[in-house]
Amino acid sequence: MKLPKTCFLLVLACFILNYTNAAPKPLGKKTIERVATFTKVWGLMKYYHPEVAAGSINWDSVFVALTPKVAEAQNQQEFDALMEDLYTSVPAPTLADSYNIPKADTTKTVFAVSEIADYKVSVVLKQQLRNLYERHLPLQSRYITNKYKEYTLDYIRFIEDPLDKVTYPESEIRLLALARYWNTINYFYPHKYSIGKAWERVLLQYIPVFANAPNELDYHLAIQRLNKELVDTHSFVSSPIINAMWGPNPHFMVGYMDGKYVITSLKSDSIAKAEDVRVGDILVSINGKPIKQRMKELWPLMVGSNRAATHRDVAIYLLNIDAKASATIDLKRNGSRLTRTISRYPYQELVKLSDKPKQQNLWREVAENVYWVNFGAIQDTAKLRSLFEDLKKAETVIMDLRRYPNYQVYMMALPALLSGSFQTSTVINAQVNFPGLFTESKSIFERTDTSKLAAYSGRMIVLVNEHTQSLGESFAFTLALRPNTTILGSQTAGTTGNITWLSLPGGARIAFTGVGEHGVDYSFEQRKGVKIDKVVKPTIDSIAAGKDAVLDAAVEEARKLSVTTKR
Repeated sequence: MKLPKTCFLLVLACFILNYTNAAPKPLGKKTIERVATFTKVWGLMKYYHPEVAAGSINWDSVFVALTPKVAEAQNQQEFDALMEDLYTSVPAPTLADSYNIPKADTTKTVFAVSEIADYKVSVVLKQQLRNLYERHLPLQSRYITNKYKEYTLDYIRFIEDPLDKVTYPESEIRLLALARYWNTINYFYPHKYSIGKAWERVLLQYIPVFANAPNELDYHLAIQRLNKELVDTHSFVSSPIINAMWGPNPHFMVGYMDGKYVITSLKSDSIAKAEDVRVGDILVSINGKPIKQRMKELWPLMVGSNRAATHRDVAIYLLNIDAKASATIDLKRNGSRLTRTISRYPYQELVKLSDKPKQQNLWREVAENVYWVNFGAIQDTAKLRSLFEDLKKAETVIMDLRRYPNYQVYMMALPALLSGSFQTSTVINAQVNFPGLFTESKSIFERTDTSKLAAYSGRMIVLVNEHTQSLGESFAFTLALRPNTTILGSQTAGTTGNITWLSLPGGARIAFTGVGEHGVDYSFEQRKGVKIDKVVKPTIDSIAAGKDAVLDAAVEEARKLSVTTKR
């Protein structure tokens, strides 16, 4: 028998008051499937039922209160009744008279009505949910917007109650975190279909993980592991609990090359000299733990669109193994195995101890009429006029994008490097009025140079690697559309487009790519990165010798191009 609407909501309120007293029970397969179905119904109503979307009902509290009843359902009939009562407990929706979902060649979808057909609910409820979706009227939502002050954004902002006062919330609220994130991705992630496995499988996999997380850290690590499922270098978690987990930092940087983790640069020459660690040293173990084992521990937590980006981030945390101020590491140097005790420091202390940055060239002539531009190091647009005056003398420019560029510098420099009007990429933006739908459009470059920089139209070699990410990748694949331009280097990070953030219960915030983009002729693709014309990677021997193998290869390539042209 169905409960009257008012009675049903009162029952929910009682659950809200009392749910914290109930200890979570182990979840069987049927229970997990029903919680998953409930999560889907709850999510569809959140975005498509006008009363729920308007925020007139505390929909988070409804989820928290109903979850124990879903878990206790003895059979499908009981569960169906719960779901039907959920739907009828809110005022009847105002819907369009007929099918109202936009259809156009430029409309793409990450959620379709066929998914509703697979929901394990009654035939009656399926039809009601289908009507919600197909006859949806655009409305203003309490949960999503593409506005910020007076600006219209190209991505969706999510407006959620952070529920951040308790870092280890009760089981039902932990499941709410999963439901919130899963539905957000289900309707608003442009690369949902390229994740690598069905998004429903992810939900089924993580329901017991979130429900049974035994403590604060395990809960936040569950969020981190869930985050990794997107395989998106833009996807990362901001969590005070996870931040506190990492130990102090070594006084050197680590990178991955030749299948090894290697010291690539020093933050303090004096500390490195005192402890006898050098650039090019290969890491073998830390505190007796083999580096390969340490990598396997970190791999499930490090998020990258590809293996190169994941190795990059593993290297950052490789030696943050515990809270102690020192660690014992085994190294290989010139074929010999060495043991060293290294000091480690909190970030702010390490900043104070680090050597002052050496004066670096923003650009310089590296061979006759060949200019190298350290573009990521240019942080001031005022430097660009001098740069482009110098480039008048260049036959070849080596544009180094192995560091993240400054956005203002990028925007000012671009018109001086490109000409005409042409498509650079295809962009996919979420529709705020129809969750699950995206609009595909062409991104067109049109030269409007208001800065009057001296234009450079000559040969160009663009340097990229795993640190070339997002804006850097967009810059690289746009430059690749120039005549006489070569992309040289190695696998890029494999993600671009603006990111967006979602707050989760427990004080965690999670980011992901909010705008899809791929380059013309797929010169860039999510996960695959920028298309490389000539693959060149640094080696352990080259960095130990203080050489930049990628830049050296670019200079050699420029010389070859110069000789070929003169012939």
